[in-house]
Amino acid sequence: MTGDHTKLPARYWRQWFASAISNLGDGINFVAMPLLVLSLTTDERVLALSTFALFVPWLLIGLPVGIGVDRFNRKHLMAGASFLRCGLFALTAWLVTSDHLSVAALVGLLVVIGCCEVVFDSASQAFLPMLVPTDQLARANGLLFAAEVVAGSVAGLSVGALLFEESPSLPFTVNAVSFFVAAVLIVSIAVRRETPLTAHTDLRLSAGIGWLRNHRTLRTLAAMFTVTNFGLMFGQGIFVKYAIETLGLTPLGYGLLLAITAMGAATGGLIGHRVIRRFGLARSVIGPYLVFGVAQVVIGLAPDAWLVGAAGYFLGAAITVWNVVTVTIRQQLIPVDMFGRVNAVYRWFGAAASAAGVACGGLLAYWTNLKMPFLVGGGFALLAAALFGAPVIRGLREVHQRDFEPAPSISGGAAARD
Repeated sequence: MTGDHTKLPARYWRQWFASAISNLGDGINFVAMPLLVLSLTTDERVLALSTFALFVPWLLIGLPVGIGVDRFNRKHLMAGASFLRCGLFALTAWLVTSDHLSVAALVGLLVVIGCCEVVFDSASQAFLPMLVPTDQLARANGLLFAAEVVAGSVAGLSVGALLFEESPSLPFTVNAVSFFVAAVLIVSIAVRRETPLTAHTDLRLSAGIGWLRNHRTLRTLAAMFTVTNFGLMFGQGIFVKYAIETLGLTPLGYGLLLAITAMGAATGGLIGHRVIRRFGLARSVIGPYLVFGVAQVVIGLAPDAWLVGAAGYFLGAAITVWNVVTVTIRQQLIPVDMFGRVNAVYRWFGAAASAAGVACGGLLAYWTNLKMPFLVGGGFALLAAALFGAPVIRGLREVHQRDFEPAPSISGGAAARD
């Protein structure tokens, strides 16, 4: 990594600010939405369903969106998704205020909001390499993740809990405003036009699937990612009930507990590129997986909220370090004109596993107790490390020896972009 002390370009900072502002709204929503669902029902299965709804879009449109990211203007996709989310959260606020909101309507809104998130997230990861040089990607990703976490979690979660206690509709109104401002910032980003698509450009989804299947290192990382996501999401859908009923927290205390985890995630974002430089790729990926498993087991066994918060802090830090490492690897290894499709296939498996984990965790809590999903989920994370640790270490050492030389394009041209 040679770009640690090089000044990042102004266009990057526009995306950085847009991401921070929109993630403030996401954080407000992340704490307000479960509290809103809990005000409508206490059934663990329904609570898990509301979280499951966020992953349905990845299962339905995650793969075709990858084709769109390679075909269309990525900046326009990001801005359009942000403007649409502004309108959807404004509608949510109106439904809450007018007392017309039902569980069914809320789940439907979450699915549509999730579709916008799929488009935005897929386009943004493909957009970043257009803004910064390759040797600055790890640092740029780390700062971006840190900003997202600080704004979306440390600030957003606390603010969201306070706003919800003031008025249940207020968090969603603020969220709508945040997405509008972020969309305007994204529109203002100027990116030079690259080589356009040619008549020979292969835009079939099968090309992306085949590329991932034939790349041993990323294929193994995708498998490890899938198993781990399944375990990590076991407790996610019922965490709000666990915090309030088992730990005895208030809605504000629940928001602060999430904020502690977010502080750990922010720490991970700030140190992610340094972790890569200090410990190397292999250890930087495998180490977090061990933390995933241990932290979840601690959360499941912890008798007090402070211990859950401590475990959450380390869990958050490990997740962000892992994100910085794996996203940077994908951005540097996947050909630019195939990034949307290959990345979509990679993330689709993770989303499918997350949805399954949320559903299984909700059912497990309903059949047993609120602690069991965390214990079982931690076991899956440790299982992933045991199954895939050795082949991942071998593959990433080979990648490190090549110093992240990007793979050559195989489709004859780069995606059309601004």
